[in-house]
Amino acid sequence: MKLFLLIILVFVFLGSFAQQEEIHIQGQVVDFKNNPVADAHVFNERNSSRSVSRGNGIFDVWVLPGDSIIITHISFIRKTATAHQLMVNPVIKLEIDTINIRAVNVSASQRTDYERAMTNIQRIEFDFRPLPDDGFTETERMKVLMQSEDQVQRVAASSVSLVRFSPSEEIGKLISKWKKNKEARQFSSTKQTDGQE
Repeated sequence: MKLFLLIILVFVFLGSFAQQEEIHIQGQVVDFKNNPVADAHVFNERNSSRSVSRGNGIFDVWVLPGDSIIITHISFIRKTATAHQLMVNPVIKLEIDTINIRAVNVSASQRTDYERAMTNIQRIEFDFRPLPDDGFTETERMKVLMQSEDQVQRVAASSVSLVRFSPSEEIGKLISKWKKNKEARQFSSTKQTDGQE
């Protein structure tokens, strides 16, 4: 009897969490100079709802207090914020994502592919690797390679998602399963009483 009362008390307590309602939040996406960022994508991981910031950087999103919101834009580094953080401070600052590209000189005296191939063939006597004709030194080439690897790892690290646990979702699943079982029992008992008559 005590165990039964304890189980009912736990379900009542946890049921109060399951009935949380979503909250409407407005926020603003800005850059490091506090200029509004238009067309930033706002994504709620829990329910996969999406929104896009308007020209003034304002966006609307429906959240539960434990939700995580991901803000992305093609020119900025992805940022994740919790619903609680948005309630405390609805302004989200994005950091610019820059890639430094070397200047390219275009002139009429550029060598053709044939001339570059012939230069590489002549170098084979001394070095068995054909050297790229990009004007970089070996250290500059390694620096560019490391920067691109860092960029790839940064994107990969920001796309990792940890295991999420939402008590309200789990309790909702348990309640719906319990209701289905209850309906099945009522249906089978109704069927048995109809068969007895």
